[in-house]
Amino acid sequence: MDVQTDPRGNLVRLHIDQGSYESRTPTTGAALYQLANVEAEGVLFKEVEGNREDTPVPRDGTDIHLNEDDHFHSARTSHSGVEIFVNTEPFKWERPKITYEEVVRLAYPDGPHGGGVRYNVMWTKPDGQEGALRPGQSVSVVNEMKFDVRNTDKS
Repeated sequence: MDVQTDPRGNLVRLHIDQGSYESRTPTTGAALYQLANVEAEGVLFKEVEGNREDTPVPRDGTDIHLNEDDHFHSARTSHSGVEIFVNTEPFKWERPKITYEEVVRLAYPDGPHGGGVRYNVMWTKPDGQEGALRPGQSVSVVNEMKFDVRNTDKS
């Protein structure tokens, strides 16, 4: 077993792809990728409980605070993106998140945009999660996610 050498924290047990490891906490995202030997095309996710999406772990020096027996899993990234639907039209999306402004531009490429023009943006994921996007917000995208975008006719 590899043990991280960060003297700042306590040693904890964690699980990555069903393997058991030990690491100091806090550690870094880069150290976790190295600890589990995650391939260059891979992404590491911290598993969360309930009906929420697992959290991606950044592959950099960002501090990651671990709890005893945290679970992680890796997945290979796809450079082909995911398919999302905006007002029933399919679009290929390459990035992990999409902003309110990007969804509105997909729905209404010719506008109107800017000024006092407002849109109502609702989203639904295949697992039943749903929500709304407001200007300046973003949401993580998953394959076959649906967006409903309507002009509110308010200015």
